[in-house]
Formats: sequence, C-alpha cells, structure tokens
Amino acid sequence: MSKYLSAKRLIIGFTLALPLALAACADPAAEQARLDAIDHQNCVDLGFKPGTETYGNCRLKMKEIRAKEESNRSPNVGFGVGIGVGL
Repeated sequence: MSKYLSAKRLIIGFTLALPLALAACADPAAEQARLDAIDHQNCVDLGFKPGTETYGNCRLKMKEIRAKEESNRSPNVGFGVGIGVGL
C-alpha cells in the first residue's frame, strides 16, 4: 500500500506542478529551483536516498518525463525548401 501512496503523491505532484510551471516562466532560475525541489521530494517520497545512485537515476527519470511532456506540448513542426546545386 505504501507504493500506491507514493505513486499517488507523484501523480498529484506532477498534476499540481504543471500549471505552476506554466505560470512561472518569467524567471528561469526560480523555475529550475522549483522543479528541482519537486523532483527531490518526489524521489524521496518514493524511498530513494539522496546521494545514492538510485536517487540519481530517479532524478534523471524525472527530467526525462518532463522533457517528454514538453515535447508533447510543443511539437517541432517545420518545413523547408532545399535547393541542391552540383558541379
């Protein structure tokens, strides 16, 4: 049941963090500090101890999840025209 509560906290944390992240875009340093604090707390809540390899892996996974969510929100759509000239 402990894992269920930890997973629930993680989901709630991400759900609450998203609107705050969008609102805090004015100061990138403050936003990064806020995200670091959320990631730290989520990993600790999941039972990882700071300074361990598994804690580091948890933090990396949090960054991967955030990057994936960001790429889903703003897809890279573009177009171009290429002209090749060979001699």
